[in-house]
Amino acid sequence: MSANKKIVKLPKHVSIGAFKVELVKIPHEVAYESSDYQGSFVAKPPIKIYFDEEIINMGGMDAVNLVLHEFCHLGFYQYAMKDKEEEHIVNSYGNFLTELLMRSELKEWLLCQMKKKN
Repeated sequence: MSANKKIVKLPKHVSIGAFKVELVKIPHEVAYESSDYQGSFVAKPPIKIYFDEEIINMGGMDAVNLVLHEFCHLGFYQYAMKDKEEEHIVNSYGNFLTELLMRSELKEWLLCQMKKKN
């Protein structure tokens, strides 16, 4: 690895809006054997998102997809989008993703992953 490349780890917490979300990596075997999932958003305090550690540790496009997928569940919850009209949903996700990508502790990790070749 060159001296210019640094490894950025998935943060342990991400603050977005009024929520501080704990990010938890769980063993691959637990994720698949317990309920056949790659990630899981828990919408009750304390808010947590669980990720298959094998996917996160591999990094790249699959890890970014998993993280964004689970955070979209948080956006749906945070902006109370159930039973909302399309424009409200699209506007809410636009606002949520802007916060996630531009201001959250996840920004540096996402940028590092997007630079990886898949």
